[in-house]
Amino acid sequence: TLSLVPLLASAATPSFDCAKAHGAAEQLICEDAGLAALDNELAALYPKAIANFSPEQAKTEKAMQRGWIKGRNECWKDADPGKCIESSYQTRITELQIKGGQLMVPSPVIYQCGKELTLTAYFYNDGKLPAATINLGPDQQVLAYGVPTGSGARYEGQNLTLSTKGKEALLERY
Repeated sequence: TLSLVPLLASAATPSFDCAKAHGAAEQLICEDAGLAALDNELAALYPKAIANFSPEQAKTEKAMQRGWIKGRNECWKDADPGKCIESSYQTRITELQIKGGQLMVPSPVIYQCGKELTLTAYFYNDGKLPAATINLGPDQQVLAYGVPTGSGARYEGQNLTLSTKGKEALLERY
């Protein structure tokens, strides 16, 4: 019986009941202490992040959370399900840290491309992941996540990539 003590001490305890875990992704979270810790971090952050949202914003965010859970649960299909789940948690935590005002808003960085396009970016380096909110126009804002590079920085978001090096930036939209 003494040989079981180390296994019990390192058992993962996520925010949900592992006896009711649905699917391979939730079972993996129950088996992996690092993933369980990310689950607990998100569970603690979520109510704080949406606390000051309007009822309509909270309703939208709750639907987004349900969608995120479905996406996280699809990680069982990935070549490395654990890495997929970890990445999913890190991006969601970062998104909620920014949306919920859990991070101090950094000073904007403004890039001017000719006379036609002004790009304003806010670089969040204190979140779970490096991220940037990129304002492309009055009603166009994209959240992009930092991707490791050899030099400079690269942020990938929905349908765009922003690469920066010094005072220069390259925005690719697709």
